Amino acid sequence: MRGCDRGRSIRSDSRATIRTDDRVIVVLLLLLSVVVVFVLLHYTVFVLESLPEVPPDVVGSG
Repeated sequence: MRGCDRGRSIRSDSRATIRTDDRVIVVLLLLLSVVVVFVLLHYTVFVLESLPEVPPDVVGSG
């Protein structure tokens, strides 16, 4: 019976390792998405700041 218990403990250890790997992948994907959002916002602000100013008389003449 001890050999059977040893097999169960090995299987449960491997399942725990897989779950830990899944958590690492989820955390890395979360960090990657945060970086992508940051870069997108950075370039959006860069593009908007590079646009020319609109004169007030052009806005009011509509």
